[in-house]
Amino acid sequence: MKPREGIQVSVYTRWHQLAVPLAFLLAAGSFMFIVLNRGPVGIAIVVALLCLVLPPLLAFQGFPTRNEVMVMADGLMFSRRDAVPFDQLSSWGTDDYLKLVRPGRATLMVSAADLQSRDRLLREFEHALEAWQRRQPALSEPIRRTHFYGSARAAAIGAVIIGLGALCIVMALRLREPSIELAVVGALGGLVGVIMLLGRRV
Repeated sequence: MKPREGIQVSVYTRWHQLAVPLAFLLAAGSFMFIVLNRGPVGIAIVVALLCLVLPPLLAFQGFPTRNEVMVMADGLMFSRRDAVPFDQLSSWGTDDYLKLVRPGRATLMVSAADLQSRDRLLREFEHALEAWQRRQPALSEPIRRTHFYGSARAAAIGAVIIGLGALCIVMALRLREPSIELAVVGALGGLVGVIMLLGRRV
């Protein structure tokens, strides 16, 4: 019998996720700081680009995400990190990836390499978890399935993004030489915030 192949995935933590908004905040902040202090726009752009690239680069190169996972009867077995037994989980979600929340440990976001692999991962995970929970009659609390889009947290993040987008537009238009490009970036960010505020998938 041919052994079952693992599923190619990328495994992210909150540090990987936070690197992206941190990069945008640093880039926008450094750009505005230099421009508002009458520094050269060229230098402001270079510094902003560096701030945009460095945090994600450090996060993703310092903590590689590529991995292979196999769904076992009692949890997930990874090729390049510790296994995640089902009894470590308090909740899970499948909005954009398989999200595994573990109290006292790092939350993991497991993203499959392609759509076919994603369908297989989610199908095998759900079946294995359901079967495992049926075998745990003494389980005090069932492992909850959560949803991000449409939640209060998603709405709050959307509202913050709208506020930052509006601030970006106002500051861009109040510069000594108004920046239409920066205002457009703020408007696009605000649009993303509106979509999240309405509970839609970005």
